[in-house]
Amino acid sequence: MFLRYILIFCLLFLYIYSSAQEERRDIKYTLLLPNKDELPDAKEYILNAIENYNQNKYTNQLVHNYEFYRKTSVDIVVHKDSVGSQIDRVRNSNDLISKYLIRPFGFCFEHVKPNPDSDMKSVTILLFEDHKSVFTNKLQSKKPRIIQTSTDNGIFQVLGHKNIQSFLDEAFGDIDLFKYNSNVMLLSFKGPLNEANTEIYTYKFTGQKKIIGEEECVEIVFYSKHMQENAFSGYLYITPGDNPRLVEAEFMFNNPENTNFLRKVAIRHRFSEKENLIIPVEKENTLQIGSDNKGTIVASRKDLYFNYSFKPVSAEQKTGRSQSRDSRKNDPSFWEQIRPIPLTASQIQLDSLKLAADEDKSFRRLESMIRLVLSGSISIADEKADIGPLTHFISHNDMEGLRLRVGGNTTINLSNHFQLGGYAAYGTRDQTLKYQANIAYSLLPKSKYLWEYPKKVISFAYASDLNIPGQDVLLMNRDHFAQSFAHTPTDNMSHQQVALLAFESENSHNFTYKIAGKFTYDRPMGVVKYIQVRNDNDTTVINNITSSELQVSVRYAPGEKFFQRKERRTAIRRASFEFDFTHRIGIKRIFDSDNSYQVSNFNIFKRFSFDKNIGQIDTYFSGGKIWGQVPFPLLFIPEGNQSYVFSHNAYNCMNFYEFVTDRFVSTSINTTLNWTPIRLFLENDKMKICLGAKMIYGPLSERNNPETHPELFMFNNGIRALGNVPYAEASIGIANIFKVLRVDYARRLTYTSDIYGEDITKGTILFSGSFSF
Repeated sequence: MFLRYILIFCLLFLYIYSSAQEERRDIKYTLLLPNKDELPDAKEYILNAIENYNQNKYTNQLVHNYEFYRKTSVDIVVHKDSVGSQIDRVRNSNDLISKYLIRPFGFCFEHVKPNPDSDMKSVTILLFEDHKSVFTNKLQSKKPRIIQTSTDNGIFQVLGHKNIQSFLDEAFGDIDLFKYNSNVMLLSFKGPLNEANTEIYTYKFTGQKKIIGEEECVEIVFYSKHMQENAFSGYLYITPGDNPRLVEAEFMFNNPENTNFLRKVAIRHRFSEKENLIIPVEKENTLQIGSDNKGTIVASRKDLYFNYSFKPVSAEQKTGRSQSRDSRKNDPSFWEQIRPIPLTASQIQLDSLKLAADEDKSFRRLESMIRLVLSGSISIADEKADIGPLTHFISHNDMEGLRLRVGGNTTINLSNHFQLGGYAAYGTRDQTLKYQANIAYSLLPKSKYLWEYPKKVISFAYASDLNIPGQDVLLMNRDHFAQSFAHTPTDNMSHQQVALLAFESENSHNFTYKIAGKFTYDRPMGVVKYIQVRNDNDTTVINNITSSELQVSVRYAPGEKFFQRKERRTAIRRASFEFDFTHRIGIKRIFDSDNSYQVSNFNIFKRFSFDKNIGQIDTYFSGGKIWGQVPFPLLFIPEGNQSYVFSHNAYNCMNFYEFVTDRFVSTSINTTLNWTPIRLFLENDKMKICLGAKMIYGPLSERNNPETHPELFMFNNGIRALGNVPYAEASIGIANIFKVLRVDYARRLTYTSDIYGEDITKGTILFSGSFSF
């Protein structure tokens, strides 16, 4: 879940240090400006500045080229007089937090460096650098040609620098004051210099002036008229005259009290003019965690735009520059040449800090603990293999009793193209050995995980295990320890042998396709049986069925950002629109397959956000159809959930293997409101109300109804077809409890009795993780 990835990076630092003064100059908080509403109105002046920008921005040119440099760092910052006390605190504190979370970072304080013109000292623990050459010629192509190179350095390799960078990218966002919306911290903020947004902002002349470079600018304060609006507040510095031009903006969130964890947000943008065109030259963001006078964590990002040109560049120049950076992207001398600003003393010493981290036993133990939390695995053989996930080593269900499992896989440290993995499991009740083996080959070399973005992987997997029909045994989660606690019996599984050969590929636009061949042998082992009843005197029990399929699937999720965890991903920011489509063709007689059929199904996700930071609505719509006649194990089986863990994908009040159908449409709506009644009594309460509803409709067609086609398997032991009444359930919950927990109550609205007329438990309480900025 999302909680597992984010909190290690955020909460760990939050517990370690509380804040001190920031080494950068603070932005004045607009709400503290005296008599701001009595100041002269500046809206018309702002509208003139917006019009001037729209007419003279550099992107209006058919040809525009520039270089871009970005430096992102994460620093521990302390006051110069408190370094000694911090070291003593690390060495002498024996409480659990100090011992296991603070002490492993003790070596950092011995590497702090002074900051010029400041009473602060800092040590950089992470540093990311990016450089781009951007060539735009709209006469030749609608899209710019971008030549990019990146490098990273720092401790916390265990988290994966790509994962950390993805998180920081979402935290900093991509702010454009002139756009209608900018995404920051997973939220959408309205730009104060977009004409459509000027009605929600107030603009006032402060009467102050500021010299920026050689230009004298007037100061204008701006803030949203509604405190709860996702908006900015701050100061604009604009040239005087009939054609006012924005030179600098200093701003923050309109309501910074709404953010979890963060104690300070400061943003600065600077613009200039070249050949009568307005160009951005610098952007700087600072995020601070902590709130006391001992120490703080500061994440900062500086973007520089330079070497603007409005003349075409030859293909030879582009190619030469591209080859140069591809071959030298990790060469320090190469970065010294292209870096427009020098590194600080703290950033220069990162290599020695990494050596100190590697030699520190406490820090290595902390990294092992983090790796265990994130992946659930323990590294062995010099980190060339992982044993895990530990959360699946012990579980329980009604058919296997106590299930014991051990598994693992090789890692990138053994091969950056090739991976072997699998597991073996044994149930104390059924006394049967189960297992899975898989092999994968990546066409692209990988840096941390074989399945990391972008994927281009050929894989083969074979499993022989118990499975809940309707779920995928190769992606099994049913033996997770948390699934051991079920409120209804788990006695309807079958033994499956599954082989899957697949090729999966994705591109930079988050478009993924997969081509696969799959064989499945299915033998019922629980209370559900495969029975044909042709007449009162002709009843046949079928021991097993087999199927052979060709599969093609595509997925499109533009703008999706995620944390990578081995072969699985957890979304940091879901795409505003997601589409999945799968088509399967069952071929009879291939590997003794019993049936011919075709299956199509799709899933669509769309997110809608309310204005004024009220909340958001996540909507899901899916459907499917089986083109052919098949026995009920091959029909659509809606995924139920019998555990006490809330699931966004499954039906939380539906049992496993309860319904079947050969055609369906379903929808799910989840609403999150950034408010609870508790806020009436605690103004700064951060908890949220979650409302949800799920529905699936799909009457079984006559073609696949065993009552009219006795050659099909009869429904038995609780299985029934979806009828003309949709299955529906609703839920209500509270999220962000203690900033990490969510509790829901889900209730079944239809099909409240089983096929025998007995009442079904209608409601249940469920738990899950929750996190937001």
